Amino acid sequence: MKVKIGKIVNTQGIKGELRIQSNSDFKNERFKEGNYLLIKTRNEDIEVKIETYRVHKSFDLVKFFGYNNINEVEKFKGSFV
Repeated sequence: MKVKIGKIVNTQGIKGELRIQSNSDFKNERFKEGNYLLIKTRNEDIEVKIETYRVHKSFDLVKFFGYNNINEVEKFKGSFV
């Protein structure tokens, strides 16, 4: 089952973290480390695995395995997860 749980609104820092504005309940379950998410970009759907998750102000900050710097994740800005 595919459920839209939020939108990637920006990057956070330079180590590949993304700011997600989520409208989901159960955020701790949805963004649990080791879970897989689907990022819907304009051209494709990319499956990613959550490496870290934390909350900062009103944003959920998520880092994915294999994406270790800002240049690799900037392309996800504006995409839905």
